[in-house]
Amino acid sequence: MKKIASILAGVLMTASVCTAQEKDPEPKTIKIAENFYCIDDFSRQFFFIGTDRVLLVDTGFGRVDLTARISEYSDLPIEVVLTHGHVDHIGGLKQFGECSANERDFSMIPEEIKKKPLKDGDIIDIGNFVFEIIEIPGHTEGSIVLLEKNKKFLIAGDSVQEGPIFMFGDVSKFDSYIESMEKLNTFKKYIKTIYSAHNTLSYGPQFIKYCIEDAKLFKAKKIIPFESEVMGKMRKTYKGKHVSFFAD
Repeated sequence: MKKIASILAGVLMTASVCTAQEKDPEPKTIKIAENFYCIDDFSRQFFFIGTDRVLLVDTGFGRVDLTARISEYSDLPIEVVLTHGHVDHIGGLKQFGECSANERDFSMIPEEIKKKPLKDGDIIDIGNFVFEIIEIPGHTEGSIVLLEKNKKFLIAGDSVQEGPIFMFGDVSKFDSYIESMEKLNTFKKYIKTIYSAHNTLSYGPQFIKYCIEDAKLFKAKKIIPFESEVMGKMRKTYKGKHVSFFAD
C-alpha cells in the first residue's frame, strides 16, 4: 500500500512539473550564499561546496544533468542526501548510484541505488558547513531536515512551506506531522532562514508554527476543502491561514 500511495503521489507531482517545465524549460542555478547554491527546478536541489566534497540535497525529477551542472562550480566528489523518498526528489539518483536517507523511506528508493542510513542527531560535516539531521516523519515516514546551527538555516524538503503539502495515502500521517513540527519548533533559536523545495524559496522560523497551527485546524475539521482535478482525479485541498494541504 505504501508503494501504491507513493506512486500516486508521483503521478500527481509529475502532472504539476509538466506545467512548471512549460513555464521554465531550463532550470536555473541560483547562488544563495558563498558555496551555497540551488537548482531552481519544480523541486529544488540544494548543493554546498565543502572543503573535501560537495553535498547535494535531493536530486529532482532527473531532468537536469546534476554532475555536469555542479561541475561548473566545483570538481570535488559529490555526496547525495535525500530529505525524503518522493519521486521529485529521487529522480536523479541514477547519476550517482548511491545516497544517504532515513531508512524508513528506503522502500521508496530504487533497489539498484546503494543506500546509507541517516538517523536523528547524525552530523554531516563537509568542512565549511556542518549539518545536523533531524527526523520529522509526517509528509513521509522517513522525512528529514538538515540544520546548520552555526549559520542558522534549515533545509526543509517539502515539510515546511505554504503548500499544498502532499499529505495523503499510507506514507503521510497528520499526527506524526504535527509532532514533528512541534519537535522542529524547539530548534527555532538556531534558525533564521528555512529553505524549501517548493513554492517560495525561503521562509522565516515562524513558518514552523504556521504549519503546526494549520495542521491542527485540519485535524479539528475546521478547514473546508475545495476540490480540483489532477490527472483525471478529484483531490481535496485544505487551505489554512498560511499553509495548505493535499489530503484525503
